[in-house]
Amino acid sequence: MQNRIASWNVNSIRARLPVVMRWIEENSPDVLCLQELKVEEDLFPREPFENAKYNISMNAQKTWNGVAVISKEKPLEVEKGFPDGFLDEQKRLITVEFPSFTVVNAYVPNGGDVTLDRFRDKLEFLDRMKDLVRARSSCGKLIVTGDFNVAPEADDVYDPQALEGKVCFHPEERRRLKNILSEGMEDVFRKFQPKGKAYSWWDYRAAAFRRNMGMRLDLVLLNPAASEAAEACEIDIEPRGWEKPSDHTPVVLTMKTD
Repeated sequence: MQNRIASWNVNSIRARLPVVMRWIEENSPDVLCLQELKVEEDLFPREPFENAKYNISMNAQKTWNGVAVISKEKPLEVEKGFPDGFLDEQKRLITVEFPSFTVVNAYVPNGGDVTLDRFRDKLEFLDRMKDLVRARSSCGKLIVTGDFNVAPEADDVYDPQALEGKVCFHPEERRRLKNILSEGMEDVFRKFQPKGKAYSWWDYRAAAFRRNMGMRLDLVLLNPAASEAAEACEIDIEPRGWEKPSDHTPVVLTMKTD
């Protein structure tokens, strides 16, 4: 048996609902982690997901941010945000426990510009994620996924020389991501595709998708127990070429079940 666990920044669930439901119909993921919902919980379009027999767990707000975990299996427990309430007004984090594994779904702040206070918030958010991983990493299979807004290495950006020191490829961001990985986590996409350019986000502007000028910002990190069960991790580029797409595309983990 296998579980397919996907992560996707949809850049507004209401705007992207036809794209998301088409992808679900074609791929039938067991778990779909969504980021950047841009809708308050009461207005989330539940019916299509519920008609498709999915459970919905979310941490959402009006206009901005928002994360959700859509799952075939009913969760055992759902926790919203960080335990200490850091940036709790920005709905960016949800932890969902299932019988066989735990999923942490994060929408890390972009930071805007490295000179802004928002960039400091981004670094602090990544530090808090390291603490969260440390607290949970020994408790069965742990999957930490989402839009990290950090490209880990040179192969994860189209032009590392031009982008070095800029937001999403700043050394302080990458250092903090490595701190998370140092807690025993593995960037599982690179377990299966260790070399070569790979992207999950392309700007809407300047024909970036057509020119393949992208960044790999959407990550799936696994603790050793989850990594041992991982069988594949792929970036599904196809939805980025559909009509009215998100600027991100799904990352899909295949993991064997107990």
